[in-house]
Amino acid sequence: MLNPSASFPATPEEVAAHSRLMAECVQLYASIQLDAGGRISRWSRQAAAMTGYDAAQAVGRMPAFLLANAADADRLASLMQAAALGKQALELDCRRSDGDIMPTHFLLEAALDHDAMPDGFSLSLLDLRQRWRLEEQLLQHWQQARQTRVAAERRRFQSVLDQMPSGVFIIEADSGRLVYQNAEVARLLGGEPKLAAAEADGAGAIDDQGRMMPVARLPVMRALRLGEVLHAEEIAYRRPDGRMAVLAVSAAPIRDEQGRITHAVSVLHDVQPLKEMQASLTVEKEKAQVTLQVLTDSVIIVDTGGRVEYLNPAAEHLTGHVLAQARGQALSAVLDFEGMDAAQAETGIVARCLHDGDTPALFQHGTLRSATGRSYAVDAAVAPIHLSDGRLVGAVLVLHDVTESRRLLRTLAHQASHDALTGLLNRREFEVRLQRALERARGGRGNSALLYFDLDQFKVVNDTCGHAAGDELLRQLAQTYQSVIRERDTLARLGGDEFALIVEHCGIEDAVCVANKMLDTTTNFKFNFGGRTFSVGASIGVVPVNASAISLEQTLRRADHACYIAKENGRNRVFVHQDNDADTIRRQSDMHWVARINEALRTDQLELFYQTIAPVDDRHELLHYEILLRLKDTDGRHIGPGAFLPAAERYDLMPAVDRWVLKRVLAWLESQPEHVRQLDMCTINLSRRTLADESFQQFALQCLEASPVPPHKLCFEITENGAIDNPNRTIRFIESLKELGCRFSLDDFGTGMTSFSYLKMLPVDFIKIDGSFVTMMKESPIDREMIRFTNEISHIMGRQTIAEFVGDEDTLEDLRDLHIDYAQGFWIGRPKPLQGMSL
Repeated sequence: MLNPSASFPATPEEVAAHSRLMAECVQLYASIQLDAGGRISRWSRQAAAMTGYDAAQAVGRMPAFLLANAADADRLASLMQAAALGKQALELDCRRSDGDIMPTHFLLEAALDHDAMPDGFSLSLLDLRQRWRLEEQLLQHWQQARQTRVAAERRRFQSVLDQMPSGVFIIEADSGRLVYQNAEVARLLGGEPKLAAAEADGAGAIDDQGRMMPVARLPVMRALRLGEVLHAEEIAYRRPDGRMAVLAVSAAPIRDEQGRITHAVSVLHDVQPLKEMQASLTVEKEKAQVTLQVLTDSVIIVDTGGRVEYLNPAAEHLTGHVLAQARGQALSAVLDFEGMDAAQAETGIVARCLHDGDTPALFQHGTLRSATGRSYAVDAAVAPIHLSDGRLVGAVLVLHDVTESRRLLRTLAHQASHDALTGLLNRREFEVRLQRALERARGGRGNSALLYFDLDQFKVVNDTCGHAAGDELLRQLAQTYQSVIRERDTLARLGGDEFALIVEHCGIEDAVCVANKMLDTTTNFKFNFGGRTFSVGASIGVVPVNASAISLEQTLRRADHACYIAKENGRNRVFVHQDNDADTIRRQSDMHWVARINEALRTDQLELFYQTIAPVDDRHELLHYEILLRLKDTDGRHIGPGAFLPAAERYDLMPAVDRWVLKRVLAWLESQPEHVRQLDMCTINLSRRTLADESFQQFALQCLEASPVPPHKLCFEITENGAIDNPNRTIRFIESLKELGCRFSLDDFGTGMTSFSYLKMLPVDFIKIDGSFVTMMKESPIDREMIRFTNEISHIMGRQTIAEFVGDEDTLEDLRDLHIDYAQGFWIGRPKPLQGMSL
């Protein structure tokens, strides 16, 4: 059985801890009530938990049944007899119901009746193992607390020593081992004190003869040996890095309570700060001398009379004078600045500095002429030299050679404002010059004109001979342009094959003459490359730069519009911008719609509509309709395609629009499987620009292959004019999609001069008779005959026909008489939003 023994100190903290232990021990007691005969009359839950016996097993029995040793029963009986006289305690082993032996503390006390006579007993049981556990925990707590206090005291002691400006270290008496040193020791000695008999790095105390001092002679070792305090003793010490220190060293023995020397302490103090300062000043002076020697800047020092005292090598090179010849001469005899007198140049600045004792001054953008005849661009700074007491003893002049940096700045400035390929001004600098011309015009200081021209047929050179040839053409043409313009005018390359010219102080009539001259120069220019000769043209837009010009951006935009109109009108010509000109107004309108369409594509502001296509003979068929397009306006209205699609055609936006339509139609059909089952055909228009876009074929094939919509449900409608632009490409496109099952319809048939010849070769499924014939068929026998003839030829070739613009029942009846297959128009059904279609 565990029988712990511990001596408990009597500090207030430990007494309080012991009290807490006793309180916890009391809570661990299990209470039992005995009757006057010593039998158990009440059995608490704590007793049941401690012993494993419940009340039914314990009540009525003598407490001896708990004992592990039967021999202890007499001791327990004696305890009960003695309890009549007062509280009794005894420690015995008990056996729990599970057989576990439990060392137990018995505490027995008689219970008295109203007459103070014994009327039973109160028995308390304590599992001693729980108390021992608490005692062990308390002991561990005390040990940890003492260790913490000792560590805290040690840290406070070390903190105090670490803050001392002197080094302190302590060694053991028996072993001579270093047990403590503060931070100052490491700083002073460069590491730990050298206490071994021999040191490989040669560091340690030095005696008067410059030899290593034996360890036994160190003050700390003598203090141990003599057992007395040794006061400050100067010792030279060589650090591991080879530097020397002169230290004042004190040492004293440390004794224990019995007076035995257990340790020794040594205190080190640096007594040579002034010597080190002097040595440092010497080093700094040497560094300054070396620095001046290797500086690339020129340094000239003069005395208070302005006479040269010092030139570093860079100054000798810059001025062309050597120090031996220049020393003692006036500064003006050494420095020669171009275009400045002495009062303006550095010599005058230095004289003022010496006279006034001013703070440092700067001088920039000077040109120094060397004694060798060479000139240097320099920046300079001058400052007075004062002693610590404020006396002026001279001045220092520093010259920085900026010849190369200024050359580089000029080069960079030229590159920033000029086109790298042609050497002309670039767009950024051109806009600066144009802004100046606008400001002059607004200020009434003369009008100018802006010529904006774009080369024609330049792409032929690039495609035929490569970009290197195109670059060379631009370089040669730029040189040719420069040779025919006035020096005062501004020519620039804006990018690609675009050029611009500002003709200053020039009316619009003269500007047109200049533009025609530039046009003639362009058309007469011949470019030879690789044994081939090329010619190019130019489309030139002319804009007046006068007081009515609103802004730089608008002026450039007007010039670009005028250039584009010149290109649209046949290329190789000049067009003058006029605010009320029809072409200009249309171009501006186009630009409005181009911006709207791009925004609509980006933000999904386009909306799909559909218009029904029905059989003329009233037979019931599956759904058949054409997809139409509308643009949502800001007020919720829908803008018809006639307003914005012409601009999209002219500015090559239709391929993007057609891609958007195809993707949205397929997505909508995928979301409407029941609609697709009842659908015969959904017709999607393709523009002539899309047919010319070779990448659209691959795009369409990928979309159709990735979509679950059956391809035979789709019909692509192409215009007659679009089909004949490149018939071979159109046929390849149609055949590639028909292989998947798609069908094709030829729109606006009959409007072209070559309709029937191309009808034979285009593998389309439907012929849409142009609406102009349909609307006039009642009044015009010729138009009716054209419809009849087209229908018969189409049927002979295996095509079905669709009549457009059917506006009333009479027209529909006439189409029945002509055996037209399908009809489309307002009488059949007006366009409606696709999203709202119901089956």
